[in-house]
Amino acid sequence: MTRQLSQSERTVLDAGTEWLDAHEEALVDLLTELVARPSITGREGRRDDPASTVGHLVAALEEQVDRTDVVTERLPDEWEYRDGAHRENVYTVLQGGDDGALVCTSHTDVVSAGAPDSWPDDDPYSIQRGTVTRVGETTIELDVAGDRFEREVRAELARSWDRRGVGDGRSLEALVGRGVYDNKASIVCLVGSLLALEAALDDSQTLGGDLVHGHLVDEEVYQVGAKRMVGWDGREGWLDEQYDGYDDFRAVVLEGSYGFAPVIGHRGLVWLELEATGEAAHASTPDLGRNAVVGMAKALADADDPAYANAVAEQFVEDRLLGETTVAPGTTVVGGDVRAVEDGYVDRGGLNAIPEWCEATFDVRIPRWEGFPDGVDEVQAALCETVERRARAAGGVEFSARIPEHGFFPPVALADDREEAGSHPLVETAIAAATATAGYEPAIEVAPGATDAAFVYHGTHAPTLVEYGPAGALSHEPLEFVEREHVLTGAKAMLEFAVRELGVLE
Repeated sequence: MTRQLSQSERTVLDAGTEWLDAHEEALVDLLTELVARPSITGREGRRDDPASTVGHLVAALEEQVDRTDVVTERLPDEWEYRDGAHRENVYTVLQGGDDGALVCTSHTDVVSAGAPDSWPDDDPYSIQRGTVTRVGETTIELDVAGDRFEREVRAELARSWDRRGVGDGRSLEALVGRGVYDNKASIVCLVGSLLALEAALDDSQTLGGDLVHGHLVDEEVYQVGAKRMVGWDGREGWLDEQYDGYDDFRAVVLEGSYGFAPVIGHRGLVWLELEATGEAAHASTPDLGRNAVVGMAKALADADDPAYANAVAEQFVEDRLLGETTVAPGTTVVGGDVRAVEDGYVDRGGLNAIPEWCEATFDVRIPRWEGFPDGVDEVQAALCETVERRARAAGGVEFSARIPEHGFFPPVALADDREEAGSHPLVETAIAAATATAGYEPAIEVAPGATDAAFVYHGTHAPTLVEYGPAGALSHEPLEFVEREHVLTGAKAMLEFAVRELGVLE
């Protein structure tokens, strides 16, 4: 059971909610400005560039906050993997009157919009207002800019709608644009809650602990923004520089999600690289060479056998919360004398040669292992050994497997199962905040993919919700949308969350 709020806490919530109601359009305007600034991973921006997402966000914060510190931090040069990309995390700290902290993160990058003509008015970065209508269990019709589109959404969103009474034929206002749901609405939810707290706390009041917001780069690829915030692989993080330890810390990763449902875990992700090395020969005498591409093809065919996934899964526990190990072999493949691929054109040579080299990537999703969360290095080594051994047996050439520096994302789990998670204080707070602001009790969910929680949790070992955020859908597709109502509701939810978790001191 969540604790009863004090009169001071209730007063702060009421005042903060009133401020948010009066500034709803300003929040939507901020979201519009953020979406208008394309921030594909690697191009999120920095403080001194107001045309970028990061620059505009910092300017908006600094213009309005009084008690909050706004800090930016550039990524280490060796973590920048795109030419000319100098990116910065944005941190805000509203200092509290006691130990402990609530750490909330969002991310500033988005995925590519794809073809502009897949979007209303051929412009993915201009928010369009429309409606989304539920016409089946997971089927919607999206009406925007005079056109109607039918799409499928995730079962988790359908569960949220069931609990909220959004039945077949019910329509909701939607905002459409690249990044509006994943993840710029979540940025606005955090900013709105912070500004509401500043407006609601009087000079004699503080929160009971620090409120830390991290708006992080690179979530969609290697999550190096989260790694920089919390530290990883022997490198000290920004949080390490601010705090001596993480006792009484807890964390929430704000993501486009399922209507403020507490998402309590996700499987780990491994991007493994398998390299095949053969022996070159003239293509007219193939028997004199050893074809690395053919060897890789045999190894990939073997990896498509269900027994392969069972072999990979041997080191992992049967995880009733996170699910089973899955292996997707050959997510990318390149070999021979392929030099580049651009706009459908393949620049290649060696057409008359037996290729001596080929490389493929594997996407491996993993549950927890014995001794979790310790033993990350051993888990990675065992994965590479298994993939190499199976490839050598199938392929007839030499193989080596490796996991690159940013290719391992560990699993996260707040509890062993949903029932146990239901009594966790952080989950209780999340449900109470959603009930008070979104007007319904959400389900407890598990995320299908990895989030920044992979490193926020493992860098701090603080209890962490891997997702919590506004409802919407189509995050990596054209016509991505967020429910308009949840921009304001999300700011209220995070206001409520902060007050319930940290309390108010006089």
